[in-house]
Amino acid sequence: MKHIEHFLVKLDDGPSSAVSRVALGFCIPLVLRALTGGQDHIWTSLALFLGLLIALRVIPAVLRMLLPFSAEAKGIWLQRRQIAKRHDSYQWQKLFWMGIGLLAFAAIGGGLRTGELAVTLVCLVGGSAGMMFWRRSGAVQVPAGA
Repeated sequence: MKHIEHFLVKLDDGPSSAVSRVALGFCIPLVLRALTGGQDHIWTSLALFLGLLIALRVIPAVLRMLLPFSAEAKGIWLQRRQIAKRHDSYQWQKLFWMGIGLLAFAAIGGGLRTGELAVTLVCLVGGSAGMMFWRRSGAVQVPAGA
């Protein structure tokens, strides 16, 4: 694997995965505020957050098709996608770390608006449930390189 591929594969593995999602969560209020022009509407924030989640699925899929990644990197990503398809909790637990990033923004950035708070609650509650079900299932442990 090339260095960039190795970085991208590791970005979604172990502690790096949590750190990258916390950073993403920290940026969510800034993005929501920019897209809404500073207005605070719960449904708008939730809809934009849903759009962000969709973009997090679509953009990597498009990049995998367009860019010449190695067979090894594609294989690791395929294995992760297969796990995610079989176990919803594998995907849901990722929301927990975004919620932690949102909480960090609230602590450092002076609080959250109502819509941002709703997104934070969705992330923390849904992510915690996903994490609990993922750990309880014990069905699949994602290999270190996968």
